Amino acid sequence: MVGMRGAYGGGGGGGGHSNGNESRPLGGAAAAAPMTTTSTEIASMAVHKVAPPPPRSTASKMKARVKETFFPDDPFRGFKGQPLGTQWLMAVRYLFPILDWLPGYSLSLFKSDLISGLTIASLAIPQARISSLIYFSA
Repeated sequence: MVGMRGAYGGGGGGGGHSNGNESRPLGGAAAAAPMTTTSTEIASMAVHKVAPPPPRSTASKMKARVKETFFPDDPFRGFKGQPLGTQWLMAVRYLFPILDWLPGYSLSLFKSDLISGLTIASLAIPQARISSLIYFSA
């Protein structure tokens, strides 16, 4: 296994700077010189064993998958520890996002949104009519 120093040819983060712990020269000769390993580097490369996760029931696995599907960013995480009134306000703002952006909405944004909507409608409505004529005439 090659550590960061061996992979990038420099010592301790690159730039040719030495922190005094390297046992090999830095600079251009570092790539050509054989790599020696100090005892502290060997200790830092120790393999840590990871225990397998505890067994879970099928219902708990399904619950976790459904939760991840519908709420991938766990929007209710901020609810914990909040007073009940704050939790209700946060729930309403989650269900109706317009409450977040409506106070900052301006007339210029409305004009831009109106032009965008008319542009899309001018393309989508004729396309839908033509598609329905082709579908129902066949």
